[in-house]
Amino acid sequence: MTLITPSATQGPVWTTPLTWCAIVAAATLLAVATPREPGVIGRLPGVVGQTLDNKPAAIAPGDARFLALVTFHRDQRKAADSWINGLQLHQDRSISWVRMPVLNDPGDAAQRTEFERRLLARYSSDQERQHLVPVITDRAAFVESVGLGGIGSAYVLVINRNGEVLARIAGEFDQAKAETLRDTLFMREL
Repeated sequence: MTLITPSATQGPVWTTPLTWCAIVAAATLLAVATPREPGVIGRLPGVVGQTLDNKPAAIAPGDARFLALVTFHRDQRKAADSWINGLQLHQDRSISWVRMPVLNDPGDAAQRTEFERRLLARYSSDQERQHLVPVITDRAAFVESVGLGGIGSAYVLVINRNGEVLARIAGEFDQAKAETLRDTLFMREL
């Protein structure tokens, strides 16, 4: 049996395994923390995409990107409405968009049906329902998946056809923020 001893130039025996552990840890961190595609800050869950009437959302087939106005509480409707009015979404047909209220899943079909009934009563016109895509899910999982900062604010998201979130802005309409969204929406260089 041959005993291998570290040479004087290698340093202590523990430095080599420690170095390898540090390299493996750094590589693992970079693999997990780096987004798969530049500009992607989150991803919509796969269940999103239908209105309450079980129709596809109001997104034109050729559109590469669309806006999602995400709310978590009733009092955030005002912020979503400020974006609808500020961007003139009802008049401007060049922007595909959806209103996306995110409701915490109660785990009971009867309660989910009640959520849907209340939404249908609140958004009674065909024009409103055409753009309404409610999400009944675990809010915390949604927030994490989409890459939001929490449920305390309404958000406007730019989403591509793969469900990837490319931009997000919190709060009420602001002209400067709207330009940033338009640039991302229409794929202009920022």
